Amino acid sequence: MNGDTPAPKKRNWLAIILGVLLLFGMLAVGCVVVAVSFFRQSLEITENINEDNAKSEFDAVLAKFPGQQPLIQIRDGRPELVPERASQTPSQTTLKTLHVIAFDSDEGHLVNLSIPFWLLRMKSGPIRISAYQQGWDDHGVSFRVEDIEKHGPGIIADVTRPGEGRVILWAE
Repeated sequence: MNGDTPAPKKRNWLAIILGVLLLFGMLAVGCVVVAVSFFRQSLEITENINEDNAKSEFDAVLAKFPGQQPLIQIRDGRPELVPERASQTPSQTTLKTLHVIAFDSDEGHLVNLSIPFWLLRMKSGPIRISAYQQGWDDHGVSFRVEDIEKHGPGIIADVTRPGEGRVILWAE
């Protein structure tokens, strides 16, 4: 056995590490592109809309759930769960989408956003409702996606801020 056997090849670890980093970088960029595309398809902004047209949009949403109290109401400046809805028997309906419609009366913009429930189900921990810069606080309200699913389709929140606008969240 003189010099006929080939020498073992040296692996180029630097090239392997760079290749793996490049792969992860491409995956990250792909995820960002998919997220931006998904968000753009789920979001619709209508500009230069007057309050009467916005009110008719809100009324159309409320008409889907006649007489139903929102699951969360703002009382004394704080969000709280409505006891009548919180004590209902659990719904057997599988929710598919969380919708948000918001009107900014200063800008005249109406925003529609739809979020699939499978995406919300990925969130662990409670959902917090707060806007600290506007003086809202989430003390006393702690709920999870499961709480929304328990109550089934319906209005989650209907908040009107005089001179600022209105927001309705509902699940279907």
